[in-house]
Amino acid sequence: MSVQVTNAPAPQPNSTQEKRPIRVAIITVSDRAYQGIYKDESGPKVAATFPAEQYDVVTTRIVPDEIFAISNEIVRCVETERVDIVVTTGGTGCSTRDVTPEATRNVIQREVIGISEVIRLANREKNPNMILSRGVSGIRNQTLVFNLPGNPENARMALESVLDALPHCIKTMRQQRPMRKQGGQNSNSSPRHSGDGKPRTATKPRMRP
Repeated sequence: MSVQVTNAPAPQPNSTQEKRPIRVAIITVSDRAYQGIYKDESGPKVAATFPAEQYDVVTTRIVPDEIFAISNEIVRCVETERVDIVVTTGGTGCSTRDVTPEATRNVIQREVIGISEVIRLANREKNPNMILSRGVSGIRNQTLVFNLPGNPENARMALESVLDALPHCIKTMRQQRPMRKQGGQNSNSSPRHSGDGKPRTATKPRMRP
């Protein structure tokens, strides 16, 4: 009796997760826009720059130029909205009220400095002041966070300069797996305790003379 062997297609782990739209949160940092003195133009300009077929802008917020307000909103977007990208616009200049970089640095866990380096160099021939941007970029959990300038047109140009690299970054983070402890140790293990409730530490055996 002959047996027919067929090659089953290789499994595609996380294929659904990788194909879903990239979720984006946009935070406009501006005292005057927050107070309603003028209409926010940077946030909508940034939102319109993300291609709709690949990105889903799920939330937009305006916060004042305050470190805690900015940091808290970034954390909320990461941990409550669970977005893939958090973009801020505004507060990256040299004024004493420009504190977005400090607020962002407080909450990211790893830097992705290349994004900010490219942003500073984007269209510097047309606008030499772009190199004065102090924006930072990095990762919190599995979310990419980066700062854009506050000027609507500069924000658009800066985002366009890094847009092509973002999908690969998000794909890489989505494929992350929990790290295993080396040496076969269980990450949930706890230290053994002696009868008096104190942790018991291992001691070296004494060598006889």
